[in-house]
Amino acid sequence: MLPEELAPIDLEGPRQVCLACGADLSGSTKYRRLRVCPTCGYHYAISARRRIAAIADEGSFKETSRWIQSLDPLEFSPRISYRVRLLQNQTRTGLSEAAVTGTCSIGGTPVVIVVLDSSFLGGSMGVVVGEKVTLALELATRKKMPCVAMVTSGGARIQEGVLSLMQMAKTTLATRTLHDRGQAFIVVLSNPSTGQVLGSFASMADIIFSEPGAHIGFAPLGDLREVDGKRVDAEHTAEAYLERGHVDTIVEREHLKHEIASVLDLISPEFRLTSSRRNRSDNPAIRPREAWEMVKLARRPDRPRSRFYIDNVFANFFELHGDRVYTDDPSVIIGLARVGGQSVMVIAQEKSSSSDEQNGGAAARQGEITPGGFRKARRGVILAETFKLPVVTIVDSPGPRLGIDMEQRGLASAIARMIDQMGRAKVPTLSVLIGEGGSEAALAFGLADRVLMLENAIYTPIAPERGAQTEMSDPGKASEIARALKLTSVDCIEMGIVDDIVPEPEQGAHASPDEAARLLKRVLMRELSVLTGTNTKTLVRRRQKKFRKVGEYGSRFRLALRRETKAWQVGLAAGVRAFRQAGEGDSGPQFVDDEEDIADDEIGVDDDPRTDADAT
Repeated sequence: MLPEELAPIDLEGPRQVCLACGADLSGSTKYRRLRVCPTCGYHYAISARRRIAAIADEGSFKETSRWIQSLDPLEFSPRISYRVRLLQNQTRTGLSEAAVTGTCSIGGTPVVIVVLDSSFLGGSMGVVVGEKVTLALELATRKKMPCVAMVTSGGARIQEGVLSLMQMAKTTLATRTLHDRGQAFIVVLSNPSTGQVLGSFASMADIIFSEPGAHIGFAPLGDLREVDGKRVDAEHTAEAYLERGHVDTIVEREHLKHEIASVLDLISPEFRLTSSRRNRSDNPAIRPREAWEMVKLARRPDRPRSRFYIDNVFANFFELHGDRVYTDDPSVIIGLARVGGQSVMVIAQEKSSSSDEQNGGAAARQGEITPGGFRKARRGVILAETFKLPVVTIVDSPGPRLGIDMEQRGLASAIARMIDQMGRAKVPTLSVLIGEGGSEAALAFGLADRVLMLENAIYTPIAPERGAQTEMSDPGKASEIARALKLTSVDCIEMGIVDDIVPEPEQGAHASPDEAARLLKRVLMRELSVLTGTNTKTLVRRRQKKFRKVGEYGSRFRLALRRETKAWQVGLAAGVRAFRQAGEGDSGPQFVDDEEDIADDEIGVDDDPRTDADAT
């Protein structure tokens, strides 16, 4: 049952003074309409029907399964008959059970709606609540409509015993069927949201909203205090759940309808980006620069980062939070957005700002990706598949964050699963490297149908400084290693690592960020118009074939090897000539008779036909 400290406060009866701050509520329209204090923002409990009225378009709600009512299957009556308690709650609330279900429209989008009312036996999930929720989810699946659930629940329906427990399985399986049919499931958690409801269908939502200050957790506060032996308060709130990656966003009640309607618009797109031309226009000539110069340009602190491009290339961005396991890595941004009218899932790597650097140290400054960051990004890809939206990834990170704690949190597994998810994603995928494309972080986010690279970005398996330390024991020779790593955009095009180069303003993206955003947006729209018009099975097949061919021993590889060998021979011959010139006039023995023989000997080539026979 509902713990005493979480019991609804004056559910429908208006108050004159706020319990939280003491403010006068008598003249507040906001309080009368939504039961929210205009001074401190405290959200009082409200009835199921008031919640529906707050978010549904006027006159659109039609109730379903209204006449299903609970009985007393176990004849549970230790003090007061369960039948009597049901009757008392029905009379007091005007509801037949704790769940109200139906159909309505929110911002013009038709949805199936489920509302749990904590004033009816704590909003606990008995047989009838489980049945009504399941019927609503099945209706959404059958009608191919999104489902929105608004939850206030405070415990288990112990009066129905194990039959109540079984409703967790029933509702969870119904939610999975809804997911498999590609329909969105959105949940709003209010105060309180605990127990079997949170441990089943509520946590299966694609997107989870919460009201401010809501108490959220599987176990009620009273149980946690008994187990931990201390007072639990802030650790059991929506704000703590957001920090730990279990909630996407916290929204005040008065803004909830707008936010839900905006998300429904993004995941139920009516428009698709198309192009009148299939041919790609030629980009302006790419300005050649030294590798080390490009490394410095890619790392410039004033170079536009992912957040800038999200704000200036995309529209209607709605950010999602958390990996649904433990954390919300700020180095990874995921969210729904539009570009050119086309809804997309944006998954971006973000280097921290100056203030974040001061608070988070070197790891935060570099924007390295944690296991939670890879899991968060993978969640974005899964949501994109559910909503059938293209994925746009933005790469700008030196690589994964290293450390014992990262290993213990499953860094290797998180990277592998992200690579796998991108490789088999059944939606169009597009990746753009905007700055530092570092090692496994760049690969995991960049395994896409089309991989783009800004003109002055880099793509490298290791930081040049670390490479110089490893190969030359001298980090100061990083510029030489940078040249050898072939990390520039031109190098990556020649090797077939990326598909196209996005031009930057003449002095670089940092010199004119708005122009850089315009150039990127134009290319993204062009690429998406082609990808969205291609069959998804074809995209997956081509994507896997494309990355299978990278580094394949074939004609391209042999040609590159031949060029490298020829260049090496020329350099060796020049060294021989220099040696001879330096040794002229020396009476010592001559060790070299022919430059070509030296080159042939070094690479294992012999013109003498007897060599093979002698070896045999």
